[in-house]
Amino acid sequence: MDPVPEVRREKVFLQPGMSTAEIAKTYGLSMDQAYAAKVKGFFVKNYSKKQIIIDRENFNEAVCYPLAKTVFGKNFKRNPLAQSLYDDMIQEAVTRLFELSGRTKEMANGKYSEKYAGFWIAHNAMLAFLKSWEKQNKWCTSFEDEASPILRDRKKAWSPEWGWMYV
Repeated sequence: MDPVPEVRREKVFLQPGMSTAEIAKTYGLSMDQAYAAKVKGFFVKNYSKKQIIIDRENFNEAVCYPLAKTVFGKNFKRNPLAQSLYDDMIQEAVTRLFELSGRTKEMANGKYSEKYAGFWIAHNAMLAFLKSWEKQNKWCTSFEDEASPILRDRKKAWSPEWGWMYV
């Protein structure tokens, strides 16, 4: 099994007095990025890539699946489109929790626990999956039937029984 390369973001400070061309050549940036980095004095390496920091010892699927289900229940259970994509959203959240299993331990401190960090990682993964699915299937006819309450005028109504709903 091939190890997955770790992708981390890191702030790289530039030496004062470097020209834009030197920065572009040294760090492999485009001229526009090199100029922006020269003005700021730094650039962020791997800024546009998804971070992947896997720690197999820190990953516990017995904790991750219930956490993903909790996130779905708290944030997406009233969305009819999300309900139809339930299994995919849970799996996307668990996959992202695995990819960032090393990061959750780093993010945890006295104020925030690993569970709190995991909750937001799962939430953001599910939200990104739902938005990208909507975008990819925007013109599909079967999607229009399921998403018609969402796409039609985006009007919300409050129901004491169901909470906020699209009407």
